[in-house]
Amino acid sequence: MIQLHGVFLNNFIPHWRIARSIAENHIVALVTHGNLIYRIDEVDLTLSKGDFLIMRPGSLRSGSDGPYPPHQKYSVHFGLQFPDDHPLFIPFKHSSHLLYRTRKFEYFRQRFSSLYQTWNEKADYHELICQGMMMELYGSIMRELAQRDIPAHKRKIADDIEQYIKAHYKEEIKLARLSELVDLSPGYVTGIFKAMTGQTPIEYVHRLRCSEARDLLLESDMTVAEISDYLGFCDPTYFNRVFKKVTGMPPSALTRRMP
Repeated sequence: MIQLHGVFLNNFIPHWRIARSIAENHIVALVTHGNLIYRIDEVDLTLSKGDFLIMRPGSLRSGSDGPYPPHQKYSVHFGLQFPDDHPLFIPFKHSSHLLYRTRKFEYFRQRFSSLYQTWNEKADYHELICQGMMMELYGSIMRELAQRDIPAHKRKIADDIEQYIKAHYKEEIKLARLSELVDLSPGYVTGIFKAMTGQTPIEYVHRLRCSEARDLLLESDMTVAEISDYLGFCDPTYFNRVFKKVTGMPPSALTRRMP
């Protein structure tokens, strides 16, 4: 069982700093931009975009911005109501913290963004909804950590597919083309890619598109229809359906937040 205590966004705060203190709860932090420096139990850590830092209660921590412009990161403070020998604690068997670089940055960025928005809007039943969202997130983190033992040749196949998708996600991407790329059957390609990323290739395409759509909705003057066309969706209705499935909200919810 997870009990949430707070969901936070450090959004490019100038001269950000945390004084040395003991963590009272479990903390998960995802860096989404820039660099920062943490010290945990006398260990110095440098974090950058895509890094997860997970800390257990009792960790002695302090932090500050890195040598570059202010950073951006999400962090969640929560309690885990499980015995110490539960599998969820295996990554911390010999340490009070864990630092690793995620392979599913866009997925986690979107989910942390949705969690932050839902937590701070404080609509009816938001605590229950956020608890479920955090269970999904923490489970996905643990799954990704467990997948680090997947053989190198399978990781290479998934990496090749991922790089191709990142370069062509605004275009039409078919599973047959990905199969040709690595000279393997469509079913095998889908299986390897999902084992490494937790998503099928098409789901990954949708998440990349929706991540850019979110930025465009918030930061540009483009209409929903224009964004739909720009990102390769066949029509705005389909774009609306995919965006809501991926982010948990329709595109119009973001346009309403604009001043």
